Order: sequence, then C-alpha cells, then structure tokens
Amino acid sequence: MDIWNIFGWFATSDKGESIHKVSETTSVSSNGTVYTTMGPFTHGSDGSDYTQTGSFSSDGSNRMGSIATGLGAVFIKSHRDEVDDGFSRRRHMDTDEFN
Repeated sequence: MDIWNIFGWFATSDKGESIHKVSETTSVSSNGTVYTTMGPFTHGSDGSDYTQTGSFSSDGSNRMGSIATGLGAVFIKSHRDEVDDGFSRRRHMDTDEFN
C-alpha cells in the first residue's frame, strides 16, 4: 500500500501519484481516475470502490491525521482535533478539504 500525505485540496503518495479535490464530491487523480464520494462511499471511474468506516477503509487502509496508509483512507473525514499543523484551528478547518 502507498503512504499518502494530505495537504488541503490535494494529497500525494510516496509513489508520486496525486489526487486533487475539485468539489465536495469529486476528486481527480494524476493517473486520470475520477473519484466520486457520497457519504462513506467512494467510487472511481476505473471501477474501484471504497467504503469508509471510522478511521478505516474497505481496502484495509487507515487514516491518522493527515497521513493515510492507502488510497481508500484518503477519502476519510478526519477528526480535526487530531491534527495541529501550526495553522489556527479556524484556518485549518476552512482549508483542509479532504478532511
């Protein structure tokens, strides 16, 4: 599994892939896959499906703050109190769109 770092509107993996969130429900990967998220379900245009429950995703990955251990966990909404990245809490809440 890849390790993903999540930075506001985009996330990058240790393998060089990136995902950009373009709206509340739509994200686009650097490989061209479009992901649509509705509630705890994410569907990729490549046929992939992920279901998020708590900090875990159906692909076996999990999320801890701004780090995800696999692609499915990138779409998990984080608990904002876990992460203190130096920005004021209000600024963090306004810009951390993958969370």
